Amino acid sequence: MLNLRLARPMLFALAACAANFFVQGSALADDAQENKALKEQMRQMMQRMDALQKQVDALSNKPAPPAVVVAPPAPPPAAPPAAAGPTVAKQAPPEPAFEKFAKGFYGTLDVSTDYVTKGMSELGAYHYSYVDPANPALGYVQGGQKIGPVGKVGWQADLSTNKSVLGYRGSHAIPGLDAEFIYQIEVQPAITSAPGASTGYTAQSNVTKAGIGYGDSFVGVSGNDWGKLKFGTTYTPYKKSTDRMNPFSGMLGDYSVVMGNTGGDNRVEFGSRIDHSIWYESPKFGGLVSFDALFSPGQNRTPYNDAQSSGSPDCAGGNVPGSGNLPLACADGAFNNAWSFDVKFETGPIYVTVAYEIHQEVNRGSDGIGSNSPFYSTLWSLDANGNCVTTSVLIDCGSYNAFAAEFPQAAPAGSPGLLNDVVNETAFKVGAQYTFGFGLAVSGIYEDMRRKLPADMMWQNERQRNGFWFAATQDFTKKDNFSIGWAHAGATPGDPGGQHNYNPTSVANYANMFTAAWKHRFDKNLYWYFDAADTINHGNAHYDLGAGGRGVTTDCHDGTTQAFIDYSSAGPTTWGGCHEIGISTGLHYTF
Repeated sequence: MLNLRLARPMLFALAACAANFFVQGSALADDAQENKALKEQMRQMMQRMDALQKQVDALSNKPAPPAVVVAPPAPPPAAPPAAAGPTVAKQAPPEPAFEKFAKGFYGTLDVSTDYVTKGMSELGAYHYSYVDPANPALGYVQGGQKIGPVGKVGWQADLSTNKSVLGYRGSHAIPGLDAEFIYQIEVQPAITSAPGASTGYTAQSNVTKAGIGYGDSFVGVSGNDWGKLKFGTTYTPYKKSTDRMNPFSGMLGDYSVVMGNTGGDNRVEFGSRIDHSIWYESPKFGGLVSFDALFSPGQNRTPYNDAQSSGSPDCAGGNVPGSGNLPLACADGAFNNAWSFDVKFETGPIYVTVAYEIHQEVNRGSDGIGSNSPFYSTLWSLDANGNCVTTSVLIDCGSYNAFAAEFPQAAPAGSPGLLNDVVNETAFKVGAQYTFGFGLAVSGIYEDMRRKLPADMMWQNERQRNGFWFAATQDFTKKDNFSIGWAHAGATPGDPGGQHNYNPTSVANYANMFTAAWKHRFDKNLYWYFDAADTINHGNAHYDLGAGGRGVTTDCHDGTTQAFIDYSSAGPTTWGGCHEIGISTGLHYTF
């Protein structure tokens, strides 16, 4: 059968050949006979071409045969249903390594501008003695006036970095155990001052707060069912149990001015971090109750804990040996072992806690040095050779005389310390907080602190007292709240008389602190605050403003700047009854 696509071109080609042949033939033939034969041949060829064209047309109009459809192959038979089994959860894709690493960083940045006064410009100081030293019961005689406060003790501005921290924490699953290895390390950045040792004109320390590891730093293990066991440096359970009741943390009116503060100075004996500690944090049992327990070994081989603990840069309790122009020893609050416990109950709007802490064998042998107490002056005297002599078991003439033999010119300016003034100190508190549905949180704490001195040494016991704290915070909007606070330090049974203006006739050695703060929150990370605080000391009390973690504190020391490590206690002079007032505004950012 003729291919239809080739038929038409072939016909046109044949016609062209015939026409060409005819023309050529006409040109060559001269006679009629040849022309006639050619014409006949041409007619026959044209007829054949017509017949061939009709055949082509007929083939073109014939319908195409139906297409052959090839059926697809049959699908394979279905597999029999699988036996029922456990459903396997689809695993989430692993978190990118860098994002997982970055999530471990956290921090707090707090900087404030303050305007404060020590409130001691008008204070005076006088010498006191017994009417009859042989009969102290007859009372005291006021003598001549002493020099007044030295330096700038009125209003002064400052910038302060407050409880700022940069840290990193993480965990690592322990193969084969339902537990994790956990770790955390912190550093306290210096924002408003250059980093360095924590040394000021009132106290000296070897600690570098901007160094890696200063803060709550630890390693440990954690289990969902049994809690956490940690090893490192931390604030104690006693301190942390009531942190939530302190809306002024890091501000001038921080409750650490009074709560946990036995002496009234910048150190907070029962509110500070403790080195080389082991502690346990329980889970919340029944969704209601949890507890924490800490032990810190003293790591001190000296008989009276009068050197730094092994591995620590400072004395236990703070500061370096000789700080405050005292003998080169840890005799101003250094202790041996420490224990701390708390129990916490929480349900709905109610939170209640009980806490206890003990510091064993606390050395306060320096409390007598430089004392202005008339009773202290009756316990010892100097002989013609400048040696200390005493009949009292309370006075450490041996250490003083050893110092005098080496530094005969410096010794007469000083006085001996107390002998074996090394006993336990304890603190107990109970606190409660209730949060109302309309945005009001109310908190209260009662505290009792004791120094276990024998009766013949209670005359110099300024470390034993009770204390109270009350605070209320009201949320006015989602971004604004206002807080008020009041702290009270009760009277002590005695006083070593270290204040320049010590008055033995005053027995009302108590203090009150009042504070208020407004906070405006920009978002969940950043807020602005304005705080005002006022500490009113009575009698020989000398509580400060800003204790508990601020970079700049305002205490009851004047601006005296002599710096000696001796038995004089000379230098920044303490004044009882000072009246510190301050205002502060700052920004607080967390991430």
